[in-house]
Amino acid sequence: MTADKTDHIPTIYDVAREAGVARATVDRVIYKRGGVAESTIRRVNEVIERLGYTANPNASRLASKKNLTIACLIPQFEEGEYWSVAYKGFVDGARSIKTYDVRTDIHLFDPDNIESFRAKGREIIDSKPAGVITNVVFADAVREFAAELDEAGIPYAFVDQKISDLNYTVYFGADPSEAGVLGAFLLTHRMDVKDIAMIRIIRDANQMADPNRVRRNGFIDYIKENYPGCRIHTLFIPPHNPPQTYKTLQTFFSEHPEVKHITMANSRIHLIADYLRRNPDPERHVVGFDDLEKNIEALNEGLVEYLVTRHIPMQSYYTISHLVNAVISGRAPKKKDNLMHMDILHRLNSKHYAFKG
Repeated sequence: MTADKTDHIPTIYDVAREAGVARATVDRVIYKRGGVAESTIRRVNEVIERLGYTANPNASRLASKKNLTIACLIPQFEEGEYWSVAYKGFVDGARSIKTYDVRTDIHLFDPDNIESFRAKGREIIDSKPAGVITNVVFADAVREFAAELDEAGIPYAFVDQKISDLNYTVYFGADPSEAGVLGAFLLTHRMDVKDIAMIRIIRDANQMADPNRVRRNGFIDYIKENYPGCRIHTLFIPPHNPPQTYKTLQTFFSEHPEVKHITMANSRIHLIADYLRRNPDPERHVVGFDDLEKNIEALNEGLVEYLVTRHIPMQSYYTISHLVNAVISGRAPKKKDNLMHMDILHRLNSKHYAFKG
């Protein structure tokens, strides 16, 4: 049998099967542990050469220690925010790997500070984890970090967002552009829409950190194509200052009473819930993203009409479990890019959807 390297990366189990020996025997041959007949050594080495098998040093090291560490490099979060929910999925995914003791080391960076990301990245490289999971907040810094991981021989995975031309092992996330398009459709379907308020948090004004750009662009492209005369008004609110948020919204909608359609491309539509609650308008339509508990509370209260989401914890769960399996087996996942299905939540179908960590 000749391995097709474009479709299948040979593993130690392939070598063992072809050579007619146990996996442990192949391991002894590769790492010269002794106790194997010369004829068997020759046969195993012939199969290794024929299949093009390359030993995975991480897998070998872990096979003896039965434990490994996966470093998660993600933005700082508070309980109930997007990344707090995502992290619970990482922990559950690690626990699901029964054969090995998998530990998740969380490294938090300031999403407003690119140097914070770089410093945490250096810490991770120095700690020599078995694998790394991260997402894309600072695209240029992520490219630098990925190059350092490649040089160190540390496999990595993307969750939520990715950079397609990098050498990552696996990715799980929803298509951000399609999510934006779906949000735009839900906000405008069968309506003559002239104005939309696109609310962003202030840190997005920093062009180095704009994690929702692709989703936002998908939304805007749909509006431009289907409602060419529609005006999109952009306003910024602070993420942690409710009085200032209320004042900003009050000022804007006092000056633009014609704006009845509202969205936020990030996961924080709940930040405007207080304003919506205190200023009811039966003609208003609001669409948000992601199934955070506070978002679903706003949905159930009728302040938000729809949420476009995917199951955030499962996205993290799949990412870490697939990365760990790849590290242990030395075999690439069958599918590198994995798109989560998107769900449309309305108050009529949200009762059993919220993730309870």
